[in-house]
Amino acid sequence: MPEAIGQLGWRDSRGLARPNGPRAVPRALFALSHTRLVQRLTYVLIALYALTFAHLSVLQHQSHNTHAFDLGNMDQAVWNTANGRPFEFTNWEGGRTRLAAHVEPILLPIALLYRLFSGPETLLVLQAVVISLGALPAFWLARDKLRNDFAAITFASAYLLAPELEAANLSDFHPVSLASSLLLFAFYFLHRDRYLLFSLFALLAMMTKEQVPLSVACLGLYLVVVKRRPRLGWAVVGGALLYFLVAFFVVLPLNNPTRASPYLSRYDQLGSSPIEVVKTLLTEPGKAFPAKALPAKLLYLRELFAPVAFLAWLSPLTLLPALPDLFINLLSSFEPMYSGGSHYSAVIIPFIIIASIDGLTLLGTLIARFAIRAVQPFIYAVSGVVLVLSVFSYYNSVVLPLSDNFPTVTDHHCLLPEILAQLPPDAAVSASTTLNPHVSRRQRLYLFPDYQEAEYVLVDVTASPHPLDYAAFHWRVTALLNGGEWGWIEAKDGYLLLKRGEPNRPLPPEFFTFTRPRDTRIERPLSATFGENVQLLGFALAPGEVLHQKDGGARLQLFFRADGRVARDYLVGVTAVANGEQVSAQYWWPATLWYPMTRWGDEVVMVEVPRVALAGQPWVDVYLSLHEPLQNNRPGARLPVRASSNLDTRDDQLWLVRLRGDYW
Repeated sequence: MPEAIGQLGWRDSRGLARPNGPRAVPRALFALSHTRLVQRLTYVLIALYALTFAHLSVLQHQSHNTHAFDLGNMDQAVWNTANGRPFEFTNWEGGRTRLAAHVEPILLPIALLYRLFSGPETLLVLQAVVISLGALPAFWLARDKLRNDFAAITFASAYLLAPELEAANLSDFHPVSLASSLLLFAFYFLHRDRYLLFSLFALLAMMTKEQVPLSVACLGLYLVVVKRRPRLGWAVVGGALLYFLVAFFVVLPLNNPTRASPYLSRYDQLGSSPIEVVKTLLTEPGKAFPAKALPAKLLYLRELFAPVAFLAWLSPLTLLPALPDLFINLLSSFEPMYSGGSHYSAVIIPFIIIASIDGLTLLGTLIARFAIRAVQPFIYAVSGVVLVLSVFSYYNSVVLPLSDNFPTVTDHHCLLPEILAQLPPDAAVSASTTLNPHVSRRQRLYLFPDYQEAEYVLVDVTASPHPLDYAAFHWRVTALLNGGEWGWIEAKDGYLLLKRGEPNRPLPPEFFTFTRPRDTRIERPLSATFGENVQLLGFALAPGEVLHQKDGGARLQLFFRADGRVARDYLVGVTAVANGEQVSAQYWWPATLWYPMTRWGDEVVMVEVPRVALAGQPWVDVYLSLHEPLQNNRPGARLPVRASSNLDTRDDQLWLVRLRGDYW
């Protein structure tokens, strides 16, 4: 057949070369086929992706990097569903059912898995496996349309290497993340005219979140315009839009106390209702993209399309289904939605891959008009560019940031099972955000400081205090301990397990071990004295001075010793300065809140600053100071600092380190 193609006209050769779909590029004399080998390699890549991100996401959970939102409430909702209480959850003040937040009926079949394996790990592994399988339809589609095995594995790899999908994998569990794979399967079966399978996968995709039907409606338009199936196409459009309208305007209002989606507040700058938002977009389009957020949103667009060499822009019809979610993200005032993080781009990525394949197909058919023998070399070359760009984007946006914050299970994390063993399985529990997913398989669960009918409160004072800050978190816990109704039954290394009705008693020494350094060696020793007798012995910094994220942060550990008794509970201030201007200042830490300086003896005390952020700057200088206690709700005056001549001190602040961002 290759020899015959060279003798045919362009239109005839294109027709012969497209048995599996519209506009397939002809296989020219230069094409080499190693289909079986390439297929097997694709399977290997899929398996590696699934195993890697299943392991990483479970490791995130074991190292307490998952949260009440959303692994805790997802696990509770699925567990309740599996036990005959569909969508019920209690650790969110916005409602008692998952349907008050999102319409995700796909949780019903997922709950069947809990009959075999019950736990948040099931959700995390399922998410990694389903997302990875999207590479299969990407491979099949590229092979059908481009007639090139190298291009097929390239676009399958581009899907797997998309940083936005890795972000979805490592951001707890969200049903909509599954749509990335389901929509690719739906489009592939649409392309192959297998409409029953298309309908099945389109329905499953719509079941992952209430706005996904808008993308499926666009696939219905594709059926009308490209596939010339108007009846089926308009039926898909009508069915998908009806699903969206019922989910968004009926199910959510009926289940949410506010009678609307709780996330409409992210568009308050455009209006207080969907109708007002649309009206503002039509009459005052300038409000859609305020100048302050515009650079970040343009960067988001670049990061979405650059890995595929912007080929997707050449096929607006197949990119159309990505536009609903793309506009939802770009119009939002909620920064994670337009930063590429979390799960917010899961519906966009599959259509960028599909449109990129179609964009390269279009270029190939144009070249075939003039030089059919040049088609396959061109496809090899462009596919090579896509592969290089995808690998670079993956390395820059996934590998390097992950190296900054690789999940590590410590001795502190290994203590948790011992504490959980004291919790009855049917008890009502209020837990802090990072512990919430570890106790979420129960009918009554709350996110501290909400404790309602809880019989137990479980907190980790060393971890994230969300939705409070550290000072408010400390105040809430001590208020419970001092209120006469609660007492602790376990207190160890920063963990507190409180039980209603237990007598109050002083915290034991084992509770304060989180303020003791695990290693006697100090990474960066130095000598400075604040005030009369508070000595800084040095500090440790992780991951280091160079950070590989758009808004990276470093963990800072400060090592102090008091020379004699400390007269007052001084505040430890950590300030970030860029270009001579203060960009952030923090004063409250778990160590000094729970173990204030007046309690220090002749010991080394570690004060951990969980995150010193770049605050959007290319670099920041980090300064340390000690302050008098609060005066008029503000830190008091700085204590004078004395240090050796090689240390930089100014305005009673000690310069520690310069943090730099290394993000392309």
